[in-house]
Amino acid sequence: YFVTAEQKQQVEEYKDFASRKSDLERTELQKDKTGVFTGCYAKNPANGDAIPIWVADYVLASYGTGAIMAVPAHDTRDNEFALKYNIPIKWVVKNEANSSDDAKQVYPGLGIIENSSSSETALDINQLSSKEAGLKVIEWAERTGNGKKKVNY
Repeated sequence: YFVTAEQKQQVEEYKDFASRKSDLERTELQKDKTGVFTGCYAKNPANGDAIPIWVADYVLASYGTGAIMAVPAHDTRDNEFALKYNIPIKWVVKNEANSSDDAKQVYPGLGIIENSSSSETALDINQLSSKEAGLKVIEWAERTGNGKKKVNY
């Protein structure tokens, strides 16, 4: 797995600690989320940004793949985790009804895309609706070999 030599012991200790918790304990919404940085980064293929890889107790192997790309600006649990560990937060969906006071609050809904262009990858979805942007990203991912459209039920 992805962990630097400097972080290996800390990650192993954390894995042991987290493995002693039940799935119910790990998913309690009000509980304190814990985690540890692996020392490694993934590259976001859409914009080239380095994304820190963390091991966290609220991400479950029994849900999906057990790995996530956290979206702390748009998911409450991810936001709490990012704030606790000082992980940068990038807002990319703007609620058109937001007042300026609400601009940096967690927003999980549909809206207008912002902060989502890259000259490196020639992908620009700024000012598109969430739905339009999603379709454009799928087209880009298929065209560049970074992914393909798939429907799961």
